[in-house]
Amino acid sequence: MLHYSCDACKRPINAQMEVRHVMKIEIFPAIDDATVDDCCAVDCSAADDDHLEEMQELLQRLDAGDEVSFVDDGARSLRFDLCESCRQRFVKNPLGVKTGKQLNFSNN
Repeated sequence: MLHYSCDACKRPINAQMEVRHVMKIEIFPAIDDATVDDCCAVDCSAADDDHLEEMQELLQRLDAGDEVSFVDDGARSLRFDLCESCRQRFVKNPLGVKTGKQLNFSNN
């Protein structure tokens, strides 16, 4: 039997007695449509190029033990288990922004 716990409050979740909520978050760079159109108009020939030689070179470098660095585009997929109370808190304030009014006191 699998044991689940809330990733927010760390409380164990009994899957037989209560609902376990799964929260998935995807983060990726946004590309404006105008930018895509301009980019595609210029680089359409690049999309048609055969990249077999580049792939072969990368595979040879990996086999040789060389470090191959890939471009990190910042895309992430995250998955969390939440209990009911943490789910309700998240739905009310998904970004976790403090909503209390800030008071500015004088330096007296």
